Amino acid sequence: MQKQRKSIPVIVIILSLLFLFCGNKIAAAHSTSIVVQGRDSEMNDQVFAQVLKVNSITPDPSDETRSIVKFTAKIKNSQASGQVVSATQFSYKSNATMPPAVSVNDKVVLGRLSSDSGTEWAFENYERIDQIVILSIVLMLFILLFGGRKGVNTILALVFTCISIFYVFIPLIMSGFNIYLCTVIICIYVISVTFSLTGGMNQKSLAAALGCISGVVVSGGVYELMEHTMKLTGYYNDQSSRLVDMFSNHPINLRAIVFAMVTIGALGATMDIAMSISSSLEEIKSGKSKVSRSALIKSGLNIGKDIMGTMMNTLILAYIGSSLVMVIIYNASGYPLSQLLNQEEIIIEFLQSLAGSLGMLLTIPLTTFISALILQSPEKPASPANLNRNRLETGNPIRQVR
Repeated sequence: MQKQRKSIPVIVIILSLLFLFCGNKIAAAHSTSIVVQGRDSEMNDQVFAQVLKVNSITPDPSDETRSIVKFTAKIKNSQASGQVVSATQFSYKSNATMPPAVSVNDKVVLGRLSSDSGTEWAFENYERIDQIVILSIVLMLFILLFGGRKGVNTILALVFTCISIFYVFIPLIMSGFNIYLCTVIICIYVISVTFSLTGGMNQKSLAAALGCISGVVVSGGVYELMEHTMKLTGYYNDQSSRLVDMFSNHPINLRAIVFAMVTIGALGATMDIAMSISSSLEEIKSGKSKVSRSALIKSGLNIGKDIMGTMMNTLILAYIGSSLVMVIIYNASGYPLSQLLNQEEIIIEFLQSLAGSLGMLLTIPLTTFISALILQSPEKPASPANLNRNRLETGNPIRQVR
């Protein structure tokens, strides 16, 4: 039995890798069906480099608000790796939206500029990926420190989740596949892999997965209903309009994109609640030899009430925080409150938070009833031999009837 439990993560990992490989290959096989317009060809001429020396800082004669920074840098990637080049940066004196002037040892992104005098390099931005990588490593170390072996499975589940989004889900959308179907497939994959690795292949994980899927279905269903009722278009910000322009030869369904946003956004919270309730009920069941199904349901609902308050705040505050800049912009523009709240951009944010919260809320009773049904098997009628043994142990032997 122990060997079987140890082999479960290996099987899950193999199946996950197979899914990711096949999903990406399917997307790649249809990638030529859509030609994305408006790609910036200059992005392909960008390289990472490290500043070796700041040669000069002089005022710009054409613009007194900025200075011209000449520096030497060493390219770190691409075919020109190790090459030392000269580059230029325009540093603005009192413009907080522009990056500050470079200094020695700074890691930067350089763009290649073509001119009559040859290849020139210009400062594009600072390289910030290294800091994110370091912070991610610190996070993983803490997960391993507190979680031990389960921490390893948690990291694997997180890695598979991220890879499935960027390596399968987005390529499938880029290849023109049905966004609704792709969203459902990815959600089922993430739920299955996460619960299998973190909770194991058992009744607890099965109950949590079914409860989570039910909650996500509710969130998606609520969005679909409200989308048709409120006649949403999906054109809710500049990015959505730009997305349509990029896919000019094959129109992309913006309403389906928002559906994916709502569904995937609600997935994390519903997974958390479903596993919390299912795990708690399993502990209650294992701690008591005799617990009725109604008692498990009552306990699950009480646990859900405690979780509900904090998780609702978590989800609502996450959406409010992500749209805070947009709300401030509208408010500073002098929009009346009624018109502000009626903007499709604001409405979609409200719809995301409310549909996700409703799905998360209904995950509590759904997971509770499913867990009680799966964890609590029907009691078997006592056999005559067991009945005799129990009565002998309690000092009440059965009298033989003549």
